[in-house]
Amino acid sequence: MSELIGFCTALAERVSKANVRFLVVAEGALNWGINIASQFASVHGHTLWAGESAPSELTSIPLKKAKKWLGQECNFLVYNAHQGVDVEALGALSGTVTGGGGMLLLLPPSCREGDESALPSVRRLMSLLSSSEVLWLEPDKALPSLPEFASTCSLYTDTEFGCLNDEQYQAVCAIRRVVTGHRKRPLVLTADRGRGKSSALGIAAASLMSERRLRIGVTAPSFANADTLFFHTSRCLGLDYHQQRKLEHDKSQIEFFAPDYLLAEDVCLDFLIVDEAAAIPAPILTRLLNQYNRIAFASTIHGYEGTGRGFAIKFRQQLDVIAPQWRQLQMSQPIRWAEQDPLELWTFKALLLDADYPSVDADKIAKESIRYLCISTETLLSDEVLLSQVFGLLVNAHYQTSPSDLSQLLDDESVQLVVAMADDVVVGCCLLSIEGGFSSELAQEITLGKRRMRGHLLPQSVAAHVAIAEAVTQRCARIMRIAVHPELQQRGIGLVMLDYCRCWAEEKQLDYLGTSFGLVPELFDFWNRAGYCPIRLGVTKDAASGAHSLLTVLPLSAAATNWLDTAEHIFSFNFQAQRVEQFRELAPELFIKLFQRTVKSESSSNGAEMEIISRQLEVYADGGLGYDLVIASIQSRLEALLAQHSVEASPLLSLAVAKVLQRQSWEKVISDYGFVSRKMAERALRDWVSSQLLVRLT
Repeated sequence: MSELIGFCTALAERVSKANVRFLVVAEGALNWGINIASQFASVHGHTLWAGESAPSELTSIPLKKAKKWLGQECNFLVYNAHQGVDVEALGALSGTVTGGGGMLLLLPPSCREGDESALPSVRRLMSLLSSSEVLWLEPDKALPSLPEFASTCSLYTDTEFGCLNDEQYQAVCAIRRVVTGHRKRPLVLTADRGRGKSSALGIAAASLMSERRLRIGVTAPSFANADTLFFHTSRCLGLDYHQQRKLEHDKSQIEFFAPDYLLAEDVCLDFLIVDEAAAIPAPILTRLLNQYNRIAFASTIHGYEGTGRGFAIKFRQQLDVIAPQWRQLQMSQPIRWAEQDPLELWTFKALLLDADYPSVDADKIAKESIRYLCISTETLLSDEVLLSQVFGLLVNAHYQTSPSDLSQLLDDESVQLVVAMADDVVVGCCLLSIEGGFSSELAQEITLGKRRMRGHLLPQSVAAHVAIAEAVTQRCARIMRIAVHPELQQRGIGLVMLDYCRCWAEEKQLDYLGTSFGLVPELFDFWNRAGYCPIRLGVTKDAASGAHSLLTVLPLSAAATNWLDTAEHIFSFNFQAQRVEQFRELAPELFIKLFQRTVKSESSSNGAEMEIISRQLEVYADGGLGYDLVIASIQSRLEALLAQHSVEASPLLSLAVAKVLQRQSWEKVISDYGFVSRKMAERALRDWVSSQLLVRLT
């Protein structure tokens, strides 16, 4: 063991000088691995053990609770993989190891030889452990050679803000300039994972709060995304931090708000920070950009926290129009370890944290040249470039992507991958999950809420929320994810890919396809064009998307068409009843789309009623009566107008829908549509009744 101690000591000295981290694999019996771990721990000090069988002298954490360690640090990490590899824990904990430290991965005997019965994702990880960044220890075998590392330059010192490198200092200065400089010059800050983006935001906020009286708002998909920012703000201000959502210092304060709350309440702020902006729907970002004169958007480029590169592409057009003097800054330099860190290189490769969609020359790709095909797991395992391109597209398009999604893609036999290829480049992909096919007895129990099966989200959602048990007995495919290369969108590639999926599902003799998505205009239009029928709208907004989730279905068999007709009628009845309570705040643009999609026929008023309605609307348009006295008449004709699909979208149509059909308050209508009084708002409504409703009655 003296030889091993010498090896551990020499390795620790080298990584300390280079400020990098290493990865060592110990393949052998668990007791032998525990002994190896003890030797490394004695050299490195503060050691964290992840998994079972931890020695009593080491701090330990169960793999399922690994995310609770985020934001904390250790000098050395021991990951016990004798009971299997939890990729979520691996991704979370590897980033907690400080520069000059390392990670020891304990594997059972013979893993290196390969096990064909192992899950595909595990086989892939084992093959990647053969890379040059990884050191191997095995019983009764010689110790590996010590790797060479380039020595780092002298440590960076910043006496002004306490930044850890020049890039972070530049980021702090850029964030501060949003407040200290000219108005309407927002900042877009993008960074790789672990580059100190959130800490830079916190440091900048603290420095501004120390200098002037400010009310700073922070928004993000969830408070967990902003936790690091608040931690560093409190640290710099000398405040105790217990994950509180509001910090106060002298006469300044910083507070977290949900994105939809900021819009609904019109919160007055001197400065707004939007962290992980890529995860917030673009329409919400645009409204925030219009609402606040001083605003900074931040997002992660690589890793599962965000989709910064795609975000920059999607949002740039809005920025150019609303705030053409916006600025962008990208952070790429690691904070807690040197560049080319061996542990980071391996982790990024293993978990595809650096997966990105490929660069393409959009002008040279003809829609007709794109091929659509199904890809097998074995093909993905044998082609790391293909796997990286697919996963890069998925990460860019969907915020809620995690290491477990990679495992599901490779391991779940019910999942099918469809790709769109331009030559050898992936320009689109779609993930489907085959679900359903249960017995009638089980379907009834699921419908009554007595049973819940793991997975099978689509049929169980139809049964539980629409009370249609047939959806569970029939076989279906749920479209889990669909993504098209950002530079090739709006060309119909997604619709062709969905049509390919429909043909594939028909060959599999499935009864229906379905999906659920955050209700925003562009997504509704996309799925509507593809023929998917809405059957349920979630009454609360999804925390990640900030939108109501819409469940849609495309029938493939006569049996599915039968119950879909029932489901559509139920949705139509419910939506018309829910519009004045559950969906009172739904954007009128979305309300109109759903109303026109679900309401099948116009009002059936008789001749006498039509004469009364016509007379009332004439008097109202001429300035008589009042809104409260003619609401039934306006509602009757407005519903008929929408059902006919014969009216063009306009701000005044949205005003009429918001007030008459959704019963929004006059205060909200006045605020949303730029009026200064009810009298002005009602005058606009009278004019619209005259120009749009009365002309259709004459």
